[in-house]
Amino acid sequence: MLHLTLAPKSFLREEATCRNLNVMIQLFHLTKVHPSGVKVLDDAFFSAPSGSFAVVLGESRTGKSTFLKMLCGEEKPTSGTLLVDHQEIHKIPVSQKKKWLTEVGLILPDLGLFPEKTVEENILFPLQVKGATLDEGRESLLSLLEWVGLQSKAKSNPGDLSSGEQRVVTALRAMAFRPKLLLADEPFQGVDEKAVDVLLRFLGQLHREGTTIVLATQQARVVEKIKDSLKEVPVEWVQLRDGKLLALEVADA
Repeated sequence: MLHLTLAPKSFLREEATCRNLNVMIQLFHLTKVHPSGVKVLDDAFFSAPSGSFAVVLGESRTGKSTFLKMLCGEEKPTSGTLLVDHQEIHKIPVSQKKKWLTEVGLILPDLGLFPEKTVEENILFPLQVKGATLDEGRESLLSLLEWVGLQSKAKSNPGDLSSGEQRVVTALRAMAFRPKLLLADEPFQGVDEKAVDVLLRFLGQLHREGTTIVLATQQARVVEKIKDSLKEVPVEWVQLRDGKLLALEVADA
C-alpha cells in the first residue's frame, strides 16, 4: 500500500525569478476553463527543471490529459503564463511549433499509430522526420521489440496487434528517438507486466540521458512500479486536485 501526503515544497511562484533558470516547464497563474465551464486548472503554479521526472497523479476527469495537451501546445490556456522550453508554445507560429515537436515524445490515448505503416515504420517515423534513414535505427529497434516480446511483429500492421501491443508500440515510438521532452498520459494502461518493466527501464535510461519526463496516471500499480523499478530516479510526485498542482510525498504505508 502507498501513502500520499502533501509535501512542504512549493513550486516557484515568481515568473521573473524562474525564467532564467534551467527549467523545461514553467507555469504561473495558469487557468484553463473548458467550454462547459469546468475549470481544469485554477490559478495554478508548476515548474519542472530540465532533465527532471515528474509524475502527475489524479482521479479520472480531473484534467491530467488536458494538462499534458497544454504542455505540447494542443490545448491553449484560458489565462496565465505557460512556458515550455522557454517559449509560449501556444503562441508560436505553426511552422516553428512543428519543428519544436520533433524534439517531443508524446504518448497520448488519442494519438494512434499510422495504420498503413508497419510496427517498425511507426516506431522509426520520428527519426525519419529528423532526417535519419530506417537503417540507422533498425538494429536498436529490433532489440527493443525483442525486450517487449514483439520481435515477430516488426513487419505487422497495427491492426494485427492487440490494443495492449499497440500501446507498447506507441510508447516505443515516443521514446526511441531520445526526445528532449516526453509527455506520457497513462502509458501503461492495458500493457502486460513484462512490457511495463521494460518501458520503465527505458524511461530510466532516458532520464539519465537528460530527457525531461512528465507522466500522468491514476493507477496505483503504476505508482508502485515506478517506486520499485526507478529507485535511483528522483521522481517529483504531483497531485492535480481542484485545479491546483500540489507537490506530494509518496511513501509505503
